[in-house]
Amino acid sequence: MKTRNHCHRQPPAGSVRGFSLVELMITMAIGLVLILGAVTIYASGRQNFRTFENIARIQDNGRFALSRLGPDVRLAGYWGRSYEAAFIDVPDELTVTCGGADVTAWALALDEGIGAIDDGYDLPCPAFSAAQADTDVLILRHASSRPATLRAGTLQVQTARTNGVMFDDGLMPAGFLPAPVSETHDVVVHAYYVDQSSSVGDMPSLRRQTLVAGNQIQDQEVIPGVENLQVQFGIDTDDDGTVDRYVDPDHAALTPGAAGFVPTAEITAVRLWLLVRGELREPAYENSATYTPLDGDLAPITPADSFRRMPLSTTIFLRNQ
Repeated sequence: MKTRNHCHRQPPAGSVRGFSLVELMITMAIGLVLILGAVTIYASGRQNFRTFENIARIQDNGRFALSRLGPDVRLAGYWGRSYEAAFIDVPDELTVTCGGADVTAWALALDEGIGAIDDGYDLPCPAFSAAQADTDVLILRHASSRPATLRAGTLQVQTARTNGVMFDDGLMPAGFLPAPVSETHDVVVHAYYVDQSSSVGDMPSLRRQTLVAGNQIQDQEVIPGVENLQVQFGIDTDDDGTVDRYVDPDHAALTPGAAGFVPTAEITAVRLWLLVRGELREPAYENSATYTPLDGDLAPITPADSFRRMPLSTTIFLRNQ
């Protein structure tokens, strides 16, 4: 049986060749363009992610601030079983201090469940670093929303329908029966303001001076990033239960002795305006927006920097004024 020999024929000399220099350069150029495109897409995606993350953080900080302010405002002027602050006795021996200074008269001004300072910081306690210029201060006084257990060292209020008394010794005051005839609540004093700094450094923050155990006023941070707080009061001037107009805290209608004072005016609602700033600068972004605060006395805010901002506002109707 014959076998067929298979022999491989070698290609003629000179027929095997690689890339020419021109082809190699074209291939490298195409590769560089593809790599540059991929890097550009990655950088753009990363920048977009940071932008969206920054916007989301601003929104979260703003919502958190409003979520803390809202319930606190609604409780302004609430004193448990008693609906009238004038019925509550404040013994002379009770004192509230701030940094060693006696601030009892300010802290326990129970007849002013809600108040505000317009465009400035004028509290008896020092600010955290320095109060932000042209921002308001919101002051709230009330009892805790839920009854509390008796605790020594905590300023509390015991109230029945027609009387009440403050105490801090943890003992049931004489002449009061236990719940449900009377109730024990913690006393709440909050003064919200905007500071130029925060716990994270050179960044504005919403803070509050608050009553804590030991009858001390303590400065606490609510949330960083809030750059401006403006307050307006909705007032009812004809006792029909509806807001007739919104005014600044220092408006003549609310200032006894001023021309235009309205003795029958009652604060029935609060309008809040916050300007929330991002935590980080965005090098590729320039904030050229104009923000108009509630206060008509203030000029529009034009930051012209690389921080994103977002204005937020809400209107809260009071329950206990």
